[in-house]
Amino acid sequence: MSEKKSRFLKTLRQLSKYVLTTLLGTLVDCLVLWVMSTFVFADNHVGQYVYSPMVSFECAVFVNFFTAYFYVWKERITVRSISSYFSHFWKYNISCLSAFLLKMVILNVLGATLKWEPVLCNIIALTFSGLLNFFINEFVIFRRKEGIKRTQETQEQ
Repeated sequence: MSEKKSRFLKTLRQLSKYVLTTLLGTLVDCLVLWVMSTFVFADNHVGQYVYSPMVSFECAVFVNFFTAYFYVWKERITVRSISSYFSHFWKYNISCLSAFLLKMVILNVLGATLKWEPVLCNIIALTFSGLLNFFINEFVIFRRKEGIKRTQETQEQ
């Protein structure tokens, strides 16, 4: 199997694991958004379309990072410690800001132009921000380090 094809298949496997595990984060995001926009900010547009998504997204970030660290990219973590966990977490959280900004733009454009419910706009926006977040995780936050790559390849043979 060629190097490019092998790398592509590994990335596809990572994407599959990422998609499956982020469904939990999506559920958390939508549930928190629904509670916040329905009960906390029921009559407030800024609350429904800005504050609620901010809180719900941060809750989902925590859930998604937990599954990423301990399942999706666990083989790329060379040192497991509290320090390592929080070192990865703050980088992950910062990287999520770009995905969050994309999510907010899409959510608000859909909400303002089509007048759809916040949760529906959120699901559509999460699709696009999730793809961006995957690529940031795959190639930046949890990137495969050269020494680890060689060790894993020899173990696979």
